[in-house]
Amino acid sequence: MRIPYGFILTGSRALRINKDEADVIAMIFDFYIAGASLGKIPSPTGKPKWTRASVDHLLSNGKYVAIIGWEKFLDAQFEKSARCNIDYDQEGSPRKDTRYVSPDMTLI
Repeated sequence: MRIPYGFILTGSRALRINKDEADVIAMIFDFYIAGASLGKIPSPTGKPKWTRASVDHLLSNGKYVAIIGWEKFLDAQFEKSARCNIDYDQEGSPRKDTRYVSPDMTLI
C-alpha cells in the first residue's frame, strides 16, 4: 500500500496526518477552488512542480477529507466538474459537443 501524501504510517499500521504535508494539501485545495494555477507548487518528489495527473488524483482522493473537511472537498469536486469540457448524452455517456466532418468527404 502506498501512503498518500500528507499522511504517515504509525507503528500500529494506522495513518496519521503529517502536519507539514497537510498544510501543502490544504493550500492546493484552496488554490484550486480559487481558480489559481497550481504550477508553482514544488512537487514532493523534487520535481519543479506537481504533474497535472498528480493534482487531479489528489483532488479526487477522499482520504484528504480528514485534512481539509467535507465542505472544501465537495467544493473542489464541484470546481472540477465545472472546469470539465466533456459533454454527456442522455444516457450519461461522455461525448464531444461538436461532430466534425472532413470537407473532403461527401455524403452519399
